[in-house]
Amino acid sequence: MAVVHEDKDHVVLDQEGFQVVIHGIPKKISAQIQITEPPQVREETPIKLCLPVTSIGHARTKAAELGGKVSPEGKEWEARGFRACDGYDPEGNVFQVRENAG
Repeated sequence: MAVVHEDKDHVVLDQEGFQVVIHGIPKKISAQIQITEPPQVREETPIKLCLPVTSIGHARTKAAELGGKVSPEGKEWEARGFRACDGYDPEGNVFQVRENAG
């Protein structure tokens, strides 16, 4: 994704019209957040970001390099023309990566 806007409060990422806006957490709130090692996975959220990737295996390697995790190959599954696997970022936010199953 390309950075299309950035300031002290947020950054906007864009890929072919799909945008993700990442807001900074105010210091008085972020001071109360504890990031554990490994992260406490936040599976109880009503939203899951699904990201298209060319390779789940590559995403698994990259996530580990950046402090997150994509579940092992045995946890991958297929539906509606894609192969998917869940993971989490360094703060425990759950996401899913999807590659074409063709």
